[in-house]
Amino acid sequence: MPLNATDLINRAQNGFGLSLNLLEKGDVRDAAEKAWRSIEDIRKALLVAVKIPYEIAKTITNGVPLFSKIMRALGRKNLLRMYFYFNSRLHTLGFYEMITPDDELEEIIRNEVPLWIKEMINVINSIKHVDLSRIVKIIERMNKIKAEILRKSSEYLSLSNQLSKEIATAITTK
Repeated sequence: MPLNATDLINRAQNGFGLSLNLLEKGDVRDAAEKAWRSIEDIRKALLVAVKIPYEIAKTITNGVPLFSKIMRALGRKNLLRMYFYFNSRLHTLGFYEMITPDDELEEIIRNEVPLWIKEMINVINSIKHVDLSRIVKIIERMNKIKAEILRKSSEYLSLSNQLSKEIATAITTK
């Protein structure tokens, strides 16, 4: 059974609780990853709340651009900027690269993430009446066109290389 927005919000809140427990145990890096997972669950919850199928919501290639467009349409660029800030400081530089200092990670997790989650839940509740299920067809069409463009780009590159070889061959044989 697919996850609904309430399931995802609950999962996010539980995951955030786990993040705080890990902080208490001194495992700041894993706490950062759990906090990021909670943020991602909230992003997905917003999309599912407006009737975007979970299979689309969970993807980065479709889900993140949709999330971004919705947040911009709502005039909530501040929350969108925080999402990308968390992606950088917690996820990429915090967990994977281990660059964000532990004290900064802890402050972000304890002070900024819970405020963002709370505000996002308010946003989700304010737009859960919206039905964007009809845009799935647009997304599918866009993905098909994107695949065609990539295929044509590869074909173009191949022809361009062939052209260069033909020119080089003609010049060197004279």
